[in-house]
Amino acid sequence: MKKIKEKKNTIQKMKFIITFMDGQKFKFLVLMGVVLIYVGLSLLSPILFQFLIDNVIKQDPLNNPLMSWYSGLFGGVDLIRKNLWLGALMIISVNLLTLSLQFFRGKWNGQISEIFAEKLRNALFSHLQHLPYAYHQKSKTGDLIQRCTSDVDTVRRFIAGQFSEMLYAFAVTIIAMVVLFNVYAPLAWIAIIALPIIFIFAYVFFIKMQEFFKKSDEAEGYLSNTIQENLAGVRVVKAFNREVYEAEKFDEKNKTYKNLTYRLIELLGFYWGFSDFICLTQILVVVLFGISFAQQGFLTVGQFFIFISYEGMILWPIRNVGRILSDMGKMLVSIGRLQEVLDSPVEPLEEGITPEIQGDIVFDHVYFKYEDGEQEVLKDVSFTVKQGQTIALLGPTGSGKSSLVHLLTRLYDYQKGSITLNGTELKEIQRHHLRKNIGIVLQEPFLFSKTILENIRLANPNANERQVIEAAKAASVHRVINEFDLGYKTLVGEKGVTLSGGQKQRIAIARTIINKSPILIFDDSLSAVDTETDASIRRALKELSGGLTTFIITHRVATAQAADQIVVLQDGGVAQMGTHSELVKQEGLYARIVEIQGRMIEGEAA
Repeated sequence: MKKIKEKKNTIQKMKFIITFMDGQKFKFLVLMGVVLIYVGLSLLSPILFQFLIDNVIKQDPLNNPLMSWYSGLFGGVDLIRKNLWLGALMIISVNLLTLSLQFFRGKWNGQISEIFAEKLRNALFSHLQHLPYAYHQKSKTGDLIQRCTSDVDTVRRFIAGQFSEMLYAFAVTIIAMVVLFNVYAPLAWIAIIALPIIFIFAYVFFIKMQEFFKKSDEAEGYLSNTIQENLAGVRVVKAFNREVYEAEKFDEKNKTYKNLTYRLIELLGFYWGFSDFICLTQILVVVLFGISFAQQGFLTVGQFFIFISYEGMILWPIRNVGRILSDMGKMLVSIGRLQEVLDSPVEPLEEGITPEIQGDIVFDHVYFKYEDGEQEVLKDVSFTVKQGQTIALLGPTGSGKSSLVHLLTRLYDYQKGSITLNGTELKEIQRHHLRKNIGIVLQEPFLFSKTILENIRLANPNANERQVIEAAKAASVHRVINEFDLGYKTLVGEKGVTLSGGQKQRIAIARTIINKSPILIFDDSLSAVDTETDASIRRALKELSGGLTTFIITHRVATAQAADQIVVLQDGGVAQMGTHSELVKQEGLYARIVEIQGRMIEGEAA
């Protein structure tokens, strides 16, 4: 049962290759035809030497119809005997044709494999873009990069040469064996006695190598992820003097990868050494028996030359089948890893209705927990938001504030209850339409390695310069940008490392504002700016549009108290709800937060 399943998986992986061969299948078939012709011409060269030795020089009768036809093109045996340069011309013409076919074989192998890799990489990247947010949260970035680069390249390398190499190996073996048995069967049996041993040894080696290749590939993925994670968090590493710890962690991952790779090299070394011994022993046996048969008159010198030439042409390709099969094993492992990504269900961005979204929102007994979580993050959450209102979400860390706003953009879906936008159930609304109408400024803003202008335009590529400046002014960052030498054309560097935290945050706010969404969410994104700038941004937002519905996740009472309604979350549920003046009069979490922050301000003033 297990073997049937493995065979089925191998067939599916081969179909995977065919899928991305679209547009290249005819060229691939032509390539296989070229390989077969190349095999025929390669095997013709030894026969030509036999013809020159036995029929031209020794003047034995010519019984080979193929050589009779080919020698006729050059004037016949007698003319060639009188002009031996014609024999050289015969050999040169065959070798030139062989070389030209070898050139086209290499060229088409390269074209087919590169186009295949291009299509596969595009499909992978596009698929990753459309996978749900939850998938990326669970996946390791380094491992995904490994799959999109190293695994794709493993498949590309196999297609670039190993398919045609395998066809060459089997074709040259079969045709050469037919010729050898026609020349002299007893020596032909001796010549092929080692072939089953080499092939079985190669097959066992292929099975053995698959598991090692998979472990090595996974170890390389862990290594890539360690590098990526360390470089992304280099500020934290420096701030907490963790350089030595990170170096030791990398050393451990690197050592594991090195040991696994070294084990692969040991296995490969054993295979090549042992198979070389078998092949060279086989050639020696053929030489010894061939000399004996030639001395007894069973073989001519030319026929003996064919046996020696064909023996090498058979043994080395069959031995290389082990390498091809081991590469196939590595390729199948890589295809399996790629299929894991491509088989993951994408997020249906275009599925659903596209109603007008204005800003009226109702949470009705909403429950939510993560797929891999056991406890509910949000429990029985209910409140109503009117268009144009500003809602402040306040609560301790882990109370569910960010999870709540992520439900609005459908980065996650709630399990129970209902959320409606202007009377329409949230789950019925198309995700693409929803995210176009709900702008979100994340707690940790991400800026691309582009200019400030390009970063702000990201949400609205068609925005003109006036709109960009208007958004920057609303985010209280226009004056800061103008202080840079290149202004809006200033490159921010990777992840915005050339900017301060507050500058990055304000540019991210401008990027969201420029889209003019009817609903705007600040996911604790005003915490990186000072209180005065915070107030300035909120005033500008009110001036931009009176109908803008705003959610502000904050820990500052100063920010929350200006909101039309404050929702206090605790342990995933709504603990309190009301205006600042209402909540300060109630006993509860909000009043305690106000008291604590008031004392902190008094302490700073003192």
